[in-house]
Amino acid sequence: MSSAARLALAVVLMASPASAMVRGRPVTAIAMYGEPKYGPDFAHFDYVNPDAPKGGTFVRQNEAFLTFDTFNPFTLKGAAALELGLMHDSLMVGSLDEPESSYGLIAETIEVAPDNSWVQFALRPQARFSDGSAITAADVVFSFNILVTKGAPQYRIQFADVAKAEAITPHLVRFTFKTTTNRELPILLGGLPVLSEAYWKDRDFAATTLQVPVTSGIYTIETFDVGRYVTYRRQDNYWAKDLPVVRGQYNFDRVRVEYFRDDTVAFEAFKTNVYDFRRVFSAGQWARRYDFPAVRDGQVKRLEVSSILPQDATGVVLNMRRPLFQDRRVREALNDAFDYESLNKNLFYGLYTRLRSYWQGSPLEAKGLPSPAELKLLEPFRDRLPPELFTQEYTQPTTEGEGNNRDNLLKARGLLRDAGWTVRDGRLVDDKGNPFTFEITIVQDGLDRVLMPWVHGLKRLGITATIRLVDTSQYANRVNAYDFDAIYIGINNSLSPGNEQVYNWGSESADRPGASNYSGVKDPVVDALIRRLIEATAYDDVTTAAHALDRVLTWNHYGLLTYSSPVERYAYWRKLQMPGVMPALGLGTMGDAAIALWWMDPAAVDSGLETSGNVKMPHGPSKAGALAWVFAFLAIGVGIWRLRRSTRR
Repeated sequence: MSSAARLALAVVLMASPASAMVRGRPVTAIAMYGEPKYGPDFAHFDYVNPDAPKGGTFVRQNEAFLTFDTFNPFTLKGAAALELGLMHDSLMVGSLDEPESSYGLIAETIEVAPDNSWVQFALRPQARFSDGSAITAADVVFSFNILVTKGAPQYRIQFADVAKAEAITPHLVRFTFKTTTNRELPILLGGLPVLSEAYWKDRDFAATTLQVPVTSGIYTIETFDVGRYVTYRRQDNYWAKDLPVVRGQYNFDRVRVEYFRDDTVAFEAFKTNVYDFRRVFSAGQWARRYDFPAVRDGQVKRLEVSSILPQDATGVVLNMRRPLFQDRRVREALNDAFDYESLNKNLFYGLYTRLRSYWQGSPLEAKGLPSPAELKLLEPFRDRLPPELFTQEYTQPTTEGEGNNRDNLLKARGLLRDAGWTVRDGRLVDDKGNPFTFEITIVQDGLDRVLMPWVHGLKRLGITATIRLVDTSQYANRVNAYDFDAIYIGINNSLSPGNEQVYNWGSESADRPGASNYSGVKDPVVDALIRRLIEATAYDDVTTAAHALDRVLTWNHYGLLTYSSPVERYAYWRKLQMPGVMPALGLGTMGDAAIALWWMDPAAVDSGLETSGNVKMPHGPSKAGALAWVFAFLAIGVGIWRLRRSTRR
């Protein structure tokens, strides 16, 4: 699908009548705007194969070479194992071919108050935990309370407008709101993972644990070896396996995650079928290294997937809690020193695009000059905003791609001079003689090859920037505590931005450890526009507020947007098979939807050829450093965005 076709599809899917979600009566599904695609009597989602055979083991590698030390993904403590979402069901689930809808899973129906002052969920009486005990309204209330009080900060921020949760009957739970204007709360609460009160009430929820918990999902942990693998086994007695929202999905008997600490080893393991499926982040690897025998004889397939979602907003985060980065002119100068065209030509094989928006490639990307509707939102803050925002379209500086960034560096030097910085003896210093120095903290080996040209450009300005590679645990701790000058990370934005934007950019999250406001933005204009997003009653209002917010974020250079891929790239062994319809929302950050939607070729299962993971390979690092997986660490997001996306879908 071309980018133009993706954009057209997104516009169609997000177009909505004036009415919002159904209110005042129980329904089986809701949509943020308009009506859900699937009616109450639908048999299965369009993008699944309802007759997909069951069996086999899906084996994938870990993302960003993370390890694990806990099976609790809901807190910041420890490194959670991957694919724990397979073990936890939510009240409702979204579909992958419409941006913002929810269909009942544990909840049979949902009812939203006519004035949006509460929402209540009627639970399915047959819903069960993995130990066979019934899922009750008391479990839902317990889950909400423990996640808000002891879980990751995202829950406290997203559910800040919830006044209380109460069990009305054993199978009816109600959430009462503090405000009637937060239109997204019913859908957010529908994504609440349901935990067992009987299991957790006498355990320390905030502690790391390698004990396999009682859970509500279709898979449970069968075996594991810390630092090497985790194997999840599908439960044959899973109570929801015949529901329309599950039919045709979760076809593998087992899902196994192999853990590697180096991409050179991981790639060699894939070539010998130690595992079946990998997302490819390295442009060089995609362009040059997929010519091994299994590719040539058709045993290994390559797949490019388009999505209507915005491209990941990846780039360098400058920590404005440091006085060094508090001047907008300084941040703009650092952006001018980044020569994307040379990187794309010399390292990326032309496979990436330069980012200029936090919603790039979607209808929410701000283009041209502000519309009259946007100006209505922005004019009250004109004296707080860069004047260029009102008169120019935001564009990124460009070069010829030959490594000569002279013009942009001259512009950067002027901005730094205006901000009070001067060059003395080859070093950029402030009026007190303090040098301009900072550290870029990274977790992915090979990323330095991408950042070094920028570092060299900064050196020509008299700035000393150093790159520090740290291990996964140290990186997570430092990011959670905002103990860094600069990092390279990404944010996954959706087509229906709302409460999560408080988590990304809101003033109240700037000083909250573990949130995603990595830059430390405290801007009343941003706060006001986020509130507009949250309170929007029609998608036209969402689009207007998102465009305005996009302009404020880019013109203030709160993040140094770099590059991203317009498509998802995967390689897989052909024994894995897929439906004929690809979901409009793609396969997810690491291709997680493939686990749910694909299946194993029955002939491979019968012949025993489907078994992966039996070839013994070293999981440790090789001596050869590689650029491969330059983007992989972006999926970390401290685990938060990956978890949010899975629960919302």
